[in-house]
Amino acid sequence: MSGTDWHGRKLHFLGIGGAGMSGLASIALTRGATVSGSDRADSGVVAALRTQGAAITIGHDAEALPEGPLEIVRSTAITEANPELAAARARGDAVLHRSELLAQLVRDRRTIAVAGAHGKTTTSSMVAHALHQLGLDPSWVIGGTVRTLGSGAHWGGEDGWLVIEADESDRSFLRLHPTISVVTNIELDHDARDLTALEADFTQFLGGSGEAVVPRDLERVVPEGTPCTGVELPAGDPLAGVPYGDSGLTIRLGVPGSHNAGNAALAIEALAQAGVERAAAAGALTDFVGAGRRFEPLGTTAAGARVVDDYAHHPTEVAATIEAARVWAGEGRVIAVFQPHLFSRTRDFAAPFAEALSAADEALLLPIYPARETQEQFPDVSSATIEAAWPWHASAEARLLPDFDAGVATAAALAGPADLIVVMGAGDVRAVGERLAAGETGGAAAARPDELVADQPLERFSTVRTGGSAQWFARVSDAGRLVELLRWAQSEGHPVHVIGSGSNLLVADDGVEGIVLRLDGELGATRFDGHTLTAGGGSRFPQAAAAAARLGLAGIEFGVSIPGTVGGAVRMNANAYGGALSETLQWVEVATADGVQRRDPSTLGFAYRHSNLTDGEVVVRAAFALTPSDPVTVKAALADLRERRKATQPSGIKTFGSTFKNPPPWPDGPTAGQLLDEAGCKGMEHGAARLSPVHANFVENTGEATTTEIVELMQLARERVHARHGVWLEPEVQTLGSIALPWTR
Repeated sequence: MSGTDWHGRKLHFLGIGGAGMSGLASIALTRGATVSGSDRADSGVVAALRTQGAAITIGHDAEALPEGPLEIVRSTAITEANPELAAARARGDAVLHRSELLAQLVRDRRTIAVAGAHGKTTTSSMVAHALHQLGLDPSWVIGGTVRTLGSGAHWGGEDGWLVIEADESDRSFLRLHPTISVVTNIELDHDARDLTALEADFTQFLGGSGEAVVPRDLERVVPEGTPCTGVELPAGDPLAGVPYGDSGLTIRLGVPGSHNAGNAALAIEALAQAGVERAAAAGALTDFVGAGRRFEPLGTTAAGARVVDDYAHHPTEVAATIEAARVWAGEGRVIAVFQPHLFSRTRDFAAPFAEALSAADEALLLPIYPARETQEQFPDVSSATIEAAWPWHASAEARLLPDFDAGVATAAALAGPADLIVVMGAGDVRAVGERLAAGETGGAAAARPDELVADQPLERFSTVRTGGSAQWFARVSDAGRLVELLRWAQSEGHPVHVIGSGSNLLVADDGVEGIVLRLDGELGATRFDGHTLTAGGGSRFPQAAAAAARLGLAGIEFGVSIPGTVGGAVRMNANAYGGALSETLQWVEVATADGVQRRDPSTLGFAYRHSNLTDGEVVVRAAFALTPSDPVTVKAALADLRERRKATQPSGIKTFGSTFKNPPPWPDGPTAGQLLDEAGCKGMEHGAARLSPVHANFVENTGEATTTEIVELMQLARERVHARHGVWLEPEVQTLGSIALPWTR
């Protein structure tokens, strides 16, 4: 079709600045149509369309509707209540769903359509990129900018292929009948129906195309009679190169992530069906650097941390993005800044979101981007819904933040030069990344973590999620400020308590008097100097162990099984699975009101689950002497410990870990868990508190348990064990505040 074959058409786009609508509007202009539209806000996309010739108004107003007759183009997000849509219907204008206009393009070109819950933007971008690099003059309509091509939509030559995304969310992809259809994956996300109904839609979509390209495990949804290429998706880092197929091909990309290696394999097979040699397709993808908002580098912070932006808004996407970020970060930490998209999605996927985000080193949760929903429709849903589902054993902390200013300030304060900040979400969270990359640090808000806050709720700082508020609370990021606070507390007569990840903590229901401190910033960081690890007291022990493993340093592998901070591990003389902290500990720096003092481990009075450190003595840093080893061997040891912990201890539920110490003569006698099990305590309940059916030495909060209920359950369990074995178990969990322990002797 010629470049002016739509001359005479008058198209009016409602929500013209959206990712899908703007591409169609751009192509309509290219093809000679008169284009107008409206959107609720101005944007760079709107400005670009105006430059191209579109007449666009901001806000939806029936009075701004151009003279007819018009063809009104709408998406599913535009409701019948839209004043322009209502006015257009009243005067008899034609109304098209965006998929109907897209279907018109498909009828004019040989088309490769990419569908799926995740990866369709990236995979379709790969196909368009390769066709362009090979000089085949493609057209494309993609819901994101193809960074190497400079746009998300383009109308190329008549003999070229058209590459599009096909959206399953509203079943609109059933209007499309492409030459080649690609399905990346099938998972409930946009579609609220059951998976069986969703798969039936994909079967219908695939049946309406000439050829199908799908992952091997989705061949079952391809209807009989449709030619199909089943793809064994490769795994590995495409930055380094991933072998693919039996022909000696290697997938190399300019973006990280094992999921992108799989996307590339699907793109290569789609291109093969379009007549492109697989080797040529793979070669054309080597300089693919991603689609807009798909792991897109934005720059560096004032401190030198790298910042990337990603559209991830489903738990599967979030998990894949953080995995890719981990590869890119190398030895640095991954700080995830997440803006949930839709109240309904947050409600439905709170636990999977929490699990995915907890793989980062720090997770900052911004308020929900409502899109087409309102808070009034979901009064009990917020970002705190994700935090409430946070895995108790996660080493990352979930930080609830009130706005973008706090997101910028907190991320800037946390991230050092070796770290990677990844901002994620389908809303407007990119602005946080752009501000960080522009060098913003949040101004005065950056000092907020070091200021005392009155009446701070502590429930979310304990993995069992019980307890009241702290009289005073502060995050402290440097040793000097810590000493100042300790001096002030001493002069005012306030007791001082330091909390870590909250994985071994029980907070009194009526709160905590005095000052509760949380170590942050440089006091939560780790660094390596040769074979020596220096870790801040607030750094997470599992993350320190994982970082050491990546460098091939052995000695603290057991730390991956201790979901707490280095300071807490020193205070409790932590050990697990045959490993002991004291075996590698070189020195400890301890802060008091008199300053910071370096101490030899021999002065700390280490005993089983005990040191002589008091509340007024705070572990600032600790150094560990590690041993060089093969990184593969150390990583394998960590993986084995993770699996052993997963197999023997409860996960995904609110708990504080081990409840009681192993009694003497352990290790030559039974453990506390064995004694509790033999006394019939597994699954024992009291109120909303329960001893785990998996491991009897773990108390679980099954709903809205109180600390009082947990303590009473512990006493009931102690009495059962004493009646059966004649042994009084003593608590391992640390308490904060005035908690009446009925067994104290």
